[in-house]
Amino acid sequence: KKLVPPNPEVKQPPSPSVLRVFNRGAVCTDGPPCSQAGRDILKQGGTAVDAAIAALFCNGVINAHSMGIGGGFMMVIYNHKNRKADSLIAREKAPLAADKDMFSHSKLNSPDNKHPSRTGGLAIGVPGELRGYWEAWKKYGRLEWPKLVEPAIQFSCNGYNMSKHQHDMLSFRKSSIKDDPNLREAFIDPETNSYKHVGSLVRFRNLCHTLRLIASEGGDALNNGALTKMFVDDIKEHGGIITEQDLNAYRPEWAEPVSVTLHGGETVYSVPPPGSGAILTYILSILDGYNITASKTDSWEKDSLTIHRMVEAFKFAFARRTELGDPHFVNMTELLKKLTSNKYGEETRKQINDDQTFQDPGHYGAVYHTTDGHGTAHISVLSPDGDAVSATSTVNLYFGAGITSARTGIVLNSVMDDFSLPDRKNYFSLPPSPNNFIAPGKRPLSSASPTIVVDPDGSVRLVIGASGGTKIPTAIAWVIIRYLWFGEDIKEAIDASRIHHQLMPMQISYEYGVLQQIIERLEELGHKTFRYRDRGSIICAVARKGGKVYANADYRKGGEVYGLD
Repeated sequence: KKLVPPNPEVKQPPSPSVLRVFNRGAVCTDGPPCSQAGRDILKQGGTAVDAAIAALFCNGVINAHSMGIGGGFMMVIYNHKNRKADSLIAREKAPLAADKDMFSHSKLNSPDNKHPSRTGGLAIGVPGELRGYWEAWKKYGRLEWPKLVEPAIQFSCNGYNMSKHQHDMLSFRKSSIKDDPNLREAFIDPETNSYKHVGSLVRFRNLCHTLRLIASEGGDALNNGALTKMFVDDIKEHGGIITEQDLNAYRPEWAEPVSVTLHGGETVYSVPPPGSGAILTYILSILDGYNITASKTDSWEKDSLTIHRMVEAFKFAFARRTELGDPHFVNMTELLKKLTSNKYGEETRKQINDDQTFQDPGHYGAVYHTTDGHGTAHISVLSPDGDAVSATSTVNLYFGAGITSARTGIVLNSVMDDFSLPDRKNYFSLPPSPNNFIAPGKRPLSSASPTIVVDPDGSVRLVIGASGGTKIPTAIAWVIIRYLWFGEDIKEAIDASRIHHQLMPMQISYEYGVLQQIIERLEELGHKTFRYRDRGSIICAVARKGGKVYANADYRKGGEVYGLD
């Protein structure tokens, strides 16, 4: 099938995004006013965590289609003074009344809801977002709590201008937006009865009251406070099974980050399962021994060999991902040791054949298949004292389960779709992964891999993360490799057209901009290739080099960075 336009044969010019340079710190989000909100918190003497919470609260309003207090997040925090990394897992949980077969009961397949794990009340998991912010603030916050909620209150009460990205996302949930009173009020123009235009003012009136209440009552307002009963009753009206007990019992969890040290002495920290940080550390430990440098990519022939090796590393890593799950339900101690071990990376590297690829998932060690992830948002913060926060947050599908809590205005997540379902085989007829089946109180697997790279002297080199579902770990690996090993600056590394492989489907997915010569060479090695047209993955990164702070928001979504001089 002919590609239109054909793949280029020369390198593409840089994107319109700007490489920002600051002296002391920066905040990157995919909602420009929220980077500003985070930067203002740093200006007022707030910690990196204070800035991250303010930016996340704000992003939950401006990018309500991707994240918000009805969802969950994962965060890595680095404390420069004591040279220690920490991670907080505030991922949603399955309700206590959930069970592994809840979506295979024939009674569910009603003609008006063909995907009950994606849309409607049963798709909703117990949100972790708000208690997660509260927990992070109690441990690492400095400014008063209401200050962190203030920008989000301003944008929900007074309104913000709709971005092109958000406008594009409305079409994913056409019927949901017209049927839901809160979404209809925010996004539909009452005079024309169709979507508001890009740049129109969007307000969330009920969410505005909710956020005011959270500012005055604190981070328990939803789980055990003034909002709890309303929130649960609203979910019940949509056929959901979350109870007050579910909300009261929810606890975010502090966990040891996964990490790997590379040949240059840098340490890479990311989140443990149910996040996919270990997949990222494994990819890097496989590729580390090739000693990739700019000279190995100075011609398309050398570049295609490096890319082939990267793709093979992606395939081995995604085979292992099928064994991950919630560590409270699945014993992964041995597996995690391997995925963060340079020795295991080296053993895998020896299995990579420079002259061919393989079509059988079994060759890479896959025994199961797992589900794909969906819409997310990411923020990266580097503060003047050298501390950093990398956080990835989501309501899963765009606009979550396609519904809001009528009285609180909170967009409800569709996280139950991230579990594996027993009766769904994939087209390699691999069975679904039992490690990721639903169980009461269990957290589903997530692609989120918020990451911080630290230099041998203990100072932060790179704060990075991505949104884009299953493409998250490979996009972060791609950018880290280009930045650390190819010697590109952070904008060049983010601009570079991306290549992704998740083992199933058995094909390379790539963006426009990868050279035709490289694609032909990869096809000669046996790779099937597919050029995707959507945004794929979105990176937000803050880098430090030679006493300066460099930050870039991915042109693919048009975020922005704000910093301190």
